[in-house]
Amino acid sequence: MSVLENFFESPANRTGLSIWFGTALTAVAQYFWLHVPLPSADILGIVLGLIKIIQPENVVTVGQLQKSIADVAAMITEKTPDAINAVVADA
Repeated sequence: MSVLENFFESPANRTGLSIWFGTALTAVAQYFWLHVPLPSADILGIVLGLIKIIQPENVVTVGQLQKSIADVAAMITEKTPDAINAVVADA
């Protein structure tokens, strides 16, 4: 069997790929066809799908991902060493 066949035989890989592909198609349609800014749910779906594809054994919840995004956004706006240390400590 090839590497690609092994990849598609894994239910976790198929799940991650379907999450990513479906969300990516929706995001592309919204952004390029409807000219609507991407909602955070679509961005989270794309990121979660990629995580599920790359590391299918990891479980990342939407809440964890939202907290990480909020921490990084705070770090970018504050630009202080304490904000950077807080984000690194949470990761």
